[in-house]
Amino acid sequence: MPKSPPRHVVILAGGSGTRFWPVGRTSRPKQMLALDGDDPRPLLRATYERVKPLCDRKGPFVVAAKRLGAEIRKLIPEMPADRLLLEPVPRNTGPAVALAAHAVACLGGDAPLAVVPSDHHASPDATYRDVLAAMIDRAGESHRLQTLGLVPTFPATGYGYLELGARRAKSPSGAIHAVRRYVEKPALAVAKRYVKGRRHLWNLGTFAFRPSVFLDAFRRHMPEAASALAPLFATKAFRAKLGPAFDACPSQSVDYGVMEKARDIEVLVADFDWDDLGSWDAVARHARSDPRGNSLRGTDVALDATNCLVRTDDGTAVALIGVDDLLVVRTKDALLIARKGRGEDVRRIYDALKLAGRLDLLT
Repeated sequence: MPKSPPRHVVILAGGSGTRFWPVGRTSRPKQMLALDGDDPRPLLRATYERVKPLCDRKGPFVVAAKRLGAEIRKLIPEMPADRLLLEPVPRNTGPAVALAAHAVACLGGDAPLAVVPSDHHASPDATYRDVLAAMIDRAGESHRLQTLGLVPTFPATGYGYLELGARRAKSPSGAIHAVRRYVEKPALAVAKRYVKGRRHLWNLGTFAFRPSVFLDAFRRHMPEAASALAPLFATKAFRAKLGPAFDACPSQSVDYGVMEKARDIEVLVADFDWDDLGSWDAVARHARSDPRGNSLRGTDVALDATNCLVRTDDGTAVALIGVDDLLVVRTKDALLIARKGRGEDVRRIYDALKLAGRLDLLT
């Protein structure tokens, strides 16, 4: 009986964390912060530990910005140097995934891999690993691009969606369907129709494929980027060529650049607890709270207050009186107070400070 190919997992650790100001800064992007409810681990560390059991003894790959290299090595000291892929300049997820696919291909053969974000909540861990294993195995068998979807539980307007096509197969972790089309973040009325119609899934931004399959689609659908990165793809000593190649590479996401254009993509319809940890609202959803819905720490006090999240990184006590649905986040040099449900707008504060030249509050 032929030996099964090894499984590989690549963690994309990009992202700036502008929606997590004032804790999130250019030197502390969200993947380096503990934002999954009350889990004390930074998101990248938690993701690394979650997927490591799927991998060979050297563990997952991590793709991140070069400027974060030293901090990532401190955060994951056991990770071998050749599993850390550092982008000299940010070029979005399309080139990042292509780099990861080539790195896996350089190990020999065409072993399938999964690509996962570093900033998602996913539990239970064992169920999540089973789903990734099923995706990777299907990618190896079918020689098609695989993606991951969940049945929406509410009409989210901040997520992309996948429209289901015909059922193709059944895996231990869920049915596998063709993807009819990708759908951008919809208006609320459209999202409500998607939830009711049950023909659309949340797009989790998680993929699986053989390197050859992805790189073929990358060359076809992102030819300018593929041309810029061609010197990397021509050698196993690709790290020495990263700077010039990425300098010449246009910036584009893997969703826009490849997945939305490629044909014959499959989606595994999974079932586990998931959230895109993209704002303080998401942090509040997963944090422990008291009977009145307040998530407090240490000496924080709430009187006649409900459904508030308080986070400080300097030990300052916060007292709340007669308020509801607030996000209160304090650092040594800044304070954010926002209404729950407005977490997405925190990036506008970040942009306003940048426009005002207050880089001291952003770095």
